[in-house]
Amino acid sequence: MKKTQFGESKAHRFFSGKGFYIALAVSLIAVGAAAWIGVNSAMSQMKQPEPKVETPQQVEQDEWELPPDFTVDVPQKDVPAENKAEAPAEPEPKPEQPTAVEQGYIMPLKGEILNPYSGDKVVKSKTLDDWVMHTGVDLAADVSTPVKAISAGTVEEIVNDDLWGTTVTIRHANGITSYYANLKSAVKVTKGQEVKLGDVIGSVGETADIERAEASHLHFGMKQDNEWIDPLSMIQ
Repeated sequence: MKKTQFGESKAHRFFSGKGFYIALAVSLIAVGAAAWIGVNSAMSQMKQPEPKVETPQQVEQDEWELPPDFTVDVPQKDVPAENKAEAPAEPEPKPEQPTAVEQGYIMPLKGEILNPYSGDKVVKSKTLDDWVMHTGVDLAADVSTPVKAISAGTVEEIVNDDLWGTTVTIRHANGITSYYANLKSAVKVTKGQEVKLGDVIGSVGETADIERAEASHLHFGMKQDNEWIDPLSMIQ
């Protein structure tokens, strides 16, 4: 080291004088300032929010975001209809009313009246040669002539009577019962069978011994509420 005339170098005088302390203070200030700046910068970085990463769904929603009052009318299927007053049910069709012929009665066959209904009166029987009440009408007809049901009903009985021969009984509405006697034994119906007006139930025969002396015919009778009545009063 180069010494001055007093035997001390400039550096020695500097470090031993006020200049040394001034330089030291400046250095400390510089170091402190640098430290403060570094800490403040680090704190600022820590406070910054993380960048928002938008998912594909969020991006899509943002791109298609619509005004709050925007509506879209889309027809929908299988959506229950609003409760409305039920329409009145359509009236069921009324069953067809039977015609006058179906409601009434027809003759079991076409033929001349040989012997009318006598009611309470007695008439002379050709076969018995005696006076008796004739509870039906005798309708002239050849053997094997078809005999028809006078109205719809149910076959109530089929018998081979000792006097009246093969007889079919049919029960009708309103308490009416019809009787067809002097038939052939081979009838066309069975007991319990439902028949319609005009159905053939058998044919004229020769089985009624009580009227054997009469010409070939059908003996036809009717009852109402189990009482004999004149068949013609119901048919004519």
